[in-house]
Amino acid sequence: MKALKINPVVLILINVIAPTMYIFISGKYLQIYLLVFASVLMLLIGRIKRLVCFLAVYAGIMGLYHLLISNETTMFLGLFFIVVAQSLPCIALASILVSKYNSAQLLSALEKLRVPKGLVVAVTITLKYIPTFRREFAYITESMRLRGIGFTWKKPAQSFKYFIVPQLFRCAALAEEVTAAGLVKGIDAPIKRSSYYEERFSYFDLAVIVVFIAGLCGGILWKMK
Repeated sequence: MKALKINPVVLILINVIAPTMYIFISGKYLQIYLLVFASVLMLLIGRIKRLVCFLAVYAGIMGLYHLLISNETTMFLGLFFIVVAQSLPCIALASILVSKYNSAQLLSALEKLRVPKGLVVAVTITLKYIPTFRREFAYITESMRLRGIGFTWKKPAQSFKYFIVPQLFRCAALAEEVTAAGLVKGIDAPIKRSSYYEERFSYFDLAVIVVFIAGLCGGILWKMK
């Protein structure tokens, strides 16, 4: 089956709406619904390996939850794992958003919504900084290894300092680089930008949104019974 293409705005909307629904919908219903919804969506867009990893991590976390919740001593730790499990479907979809789309595609899609340009730029930079942060973290870890500095639980504060201080300096430098790259691409231009990527809404995008909202409405009705 050919993998379908989904508009990145749909994934952004799902990740914005889904977490807030735990206020209005039964937690157990929403957890199961988001698990099924995210799994089917990842299958349709051809992210099979990511789906397998997601389900494996989810199964492991739920196993730890049931193991810890049965003991009064570890009950509070078990509650932490159930919160992580509830967040996993959104994290899985967000990871697709970060890994699959480049900044030009995100800008093209977000500009179709006619939202303030400052918001478009902020969301785009935030999403694309995540893989950059992971790469910089790997560089810092390698530098620490070459200098014979390792992380130790005996001195967690000092070990954390070795990670966070270089990362903060790199954040400042990367912020300037990202700003310069955006200015070169005309991100602050007062006229409408053209783009090589034309991210338009398709019938599949519309169907995903309709199914997602229908499932949430079903959860609200379930809670009212």
